[in-house]
Amino acid sequence: MIRYRRRSRIHPAPALGAVGATPYPGAMRVDAHVHLQPHGERPPVDRARIALYVEHARRNGVDVIVFTEHLFRFREAYDLLAGWWEADPNPLLAEATRRYWLDHVNLSLAEYVRLIEQAKADGLPVRLGLELDWIPGRAEDLRRLLAPYAWDCVLGSVHWIGAFLIDDEASLPEWERRDVAQVWREYGQLVEELAGAGLVDVLAHPDVVKVFGHRPADERPLRERIVAAAARHGLALEINTNGLRKPVGEIYPHPEILRLARAAGVPITLASDAHTPERVGAWFEQAAAAARTAGYDAYVTFERRQPRPVPLWPAPGK
Repeated sequence: MIRYRRRSRIHPAPALGAVGATPYPGAMRVDAHVHLQPHGERPPVDRARIALYVEHARRNGVDVIVFTEHLFRFREAYDLLAGWWEADPNPLLAEATRRYWLDHVNLSLAEYVRLIEQAKADGLPVRLGLELDWIPGRAEDLRRLLAPYAWDCVLGSVHWIGAFLIDDEASLPEWERRDVAQVWREYGQLVEELAGAGLVDVLAHPDVVKVFGHRPADERPLRERIVAAAARHGLALEINTNGLRKPVGEIYPHPEILRLARAAGVPITLASDAHTPERVGAWFEQAAAAARTAGYDAYVTFERRQPRPVPLWPAPGK
């Protein structure tokens, strides 16, 4: 039996130094992709945990945290969406995804929103976000889940191709059974569908399909599809440092995607994809360096789903 559970090579979080609309003054650092629970764990999500993240953010030179918990963590999402995996023709994959969702669902979406909005009202430097895991054919259900709340930012991500969870180590045997070029094509199609659904503001970890190093001979078609989808639908692309602690050992996305995005006028966000407090802001100097190398001098941050530019801070020693 397949048992999905994300486990991967872990590097220690680095020590970090301090860090459309009217731009923010100065070189503020916003970590735009942060989770309150690690995969496979269920620590209480409460005011104390939010405060712990803020404390570590300050230590790591991060000024603002955008909490973007996975949609599949929430009971409201499970109640509305459960069973989508049954469309996969492989019953083992379908069962693995069913168990994965059951292993993770433990939060109330309404309570999550209430906690973060209260923290904001109390003056903590946090924002309300969500990572929307794309499920083909369920756009209207996803829209219904988002509608009641005043989000600051909604990330969109592709983790599943059918019931194949592409970035879980339990899926490595499935990767070996599949044609890598076809997986990349299917992933690109799903990214295009997600971008066109009108649900999200940012494409998260845009080329996460490379996570285990399975790469086709020609990666350009996917790179071009990602950038074209973001440009066509007015979305930002996320520079996500979490790939540095995965087997691929690279930032998401590839430098060529960033160069194409800069040429197309696609904005960027900066993100650690932290799932624990101490990892907030991890490898942000590398993220900023990747942005500068691609030609960016600013990134964006979202408030009430409106982007605002933020100048990139100077490179170390400049």
